[in-house]
Amino acid sequence: MNTLLSRRASVRPAALAALFAALLAALLALGAPAQAHDTLLESDPADGATLETSPEAITLTFSADILDVSPLVRITDESGEQLAEITPSIDGPVATATLEEPLPAGTSTVQWRVVSSDGHPIEGTFEVTVEQDAAAEETTEAPAEESSPAEESAPAETAAPAEEGEQATAEAAEEESGSSMTPLLIVLGVAVVGAVVAALLIMRRRD
Repeated sequence: MNTLLSRRASVRPAALAALFAALLAALLALGAPAQAHDTLLESDPADGATLETSPEAITLTFSADILDVSPLVRITDESGEQLAEITPSIDGPVATATLEEPLPAGTSTVQWRVVSSDGHPIEGTFEVTVEQDAAAEETTEAPAEESSPAEESAPAETAAPAEEGEQATAEAAEEESGSSMTPLLIVLGVAVVGAVVAALLIMRRRD
């Protein structure tokens, strides 16, 4: 009888210790916060943004440093056709996808996928609208550049008649001056001849 009681007494502390250990483990598991994945804090351009022209790059900023493991940015148009597939550069919590070609006019969907700091992949999508196509912008600027040579040539064409008119005026002035000098020379010649004749007559009278 004493042996049975002693056995029961020895079993109870062991059972109580096991139960206490189980309860402590459960409490620790409930009290420990679950590790959350990183989240996208902001994008540039922002989701739903309307831009006049295409951006040069798409920047994604996350809540923590993400892993540089197979990041991807894919852009599609309204019909679902793929416009670009870019491997962004990773710098801490920032992923930057540089566009090799500008986005066309219309609404484009940006799909991104990166690996969170806890090792789990995360992904998401957002939309960006571009109002003006890059090709259309270059076409509208071209006529303004072509009109400048015509404007520069106009003064040259009007300058030629002005120069010809000045030259004609100068020639006419020279002709008028030459014609006005002719009678004066004749008068002077007659006067000289008269003086010579008078001198000869005076000398003969003295002889």
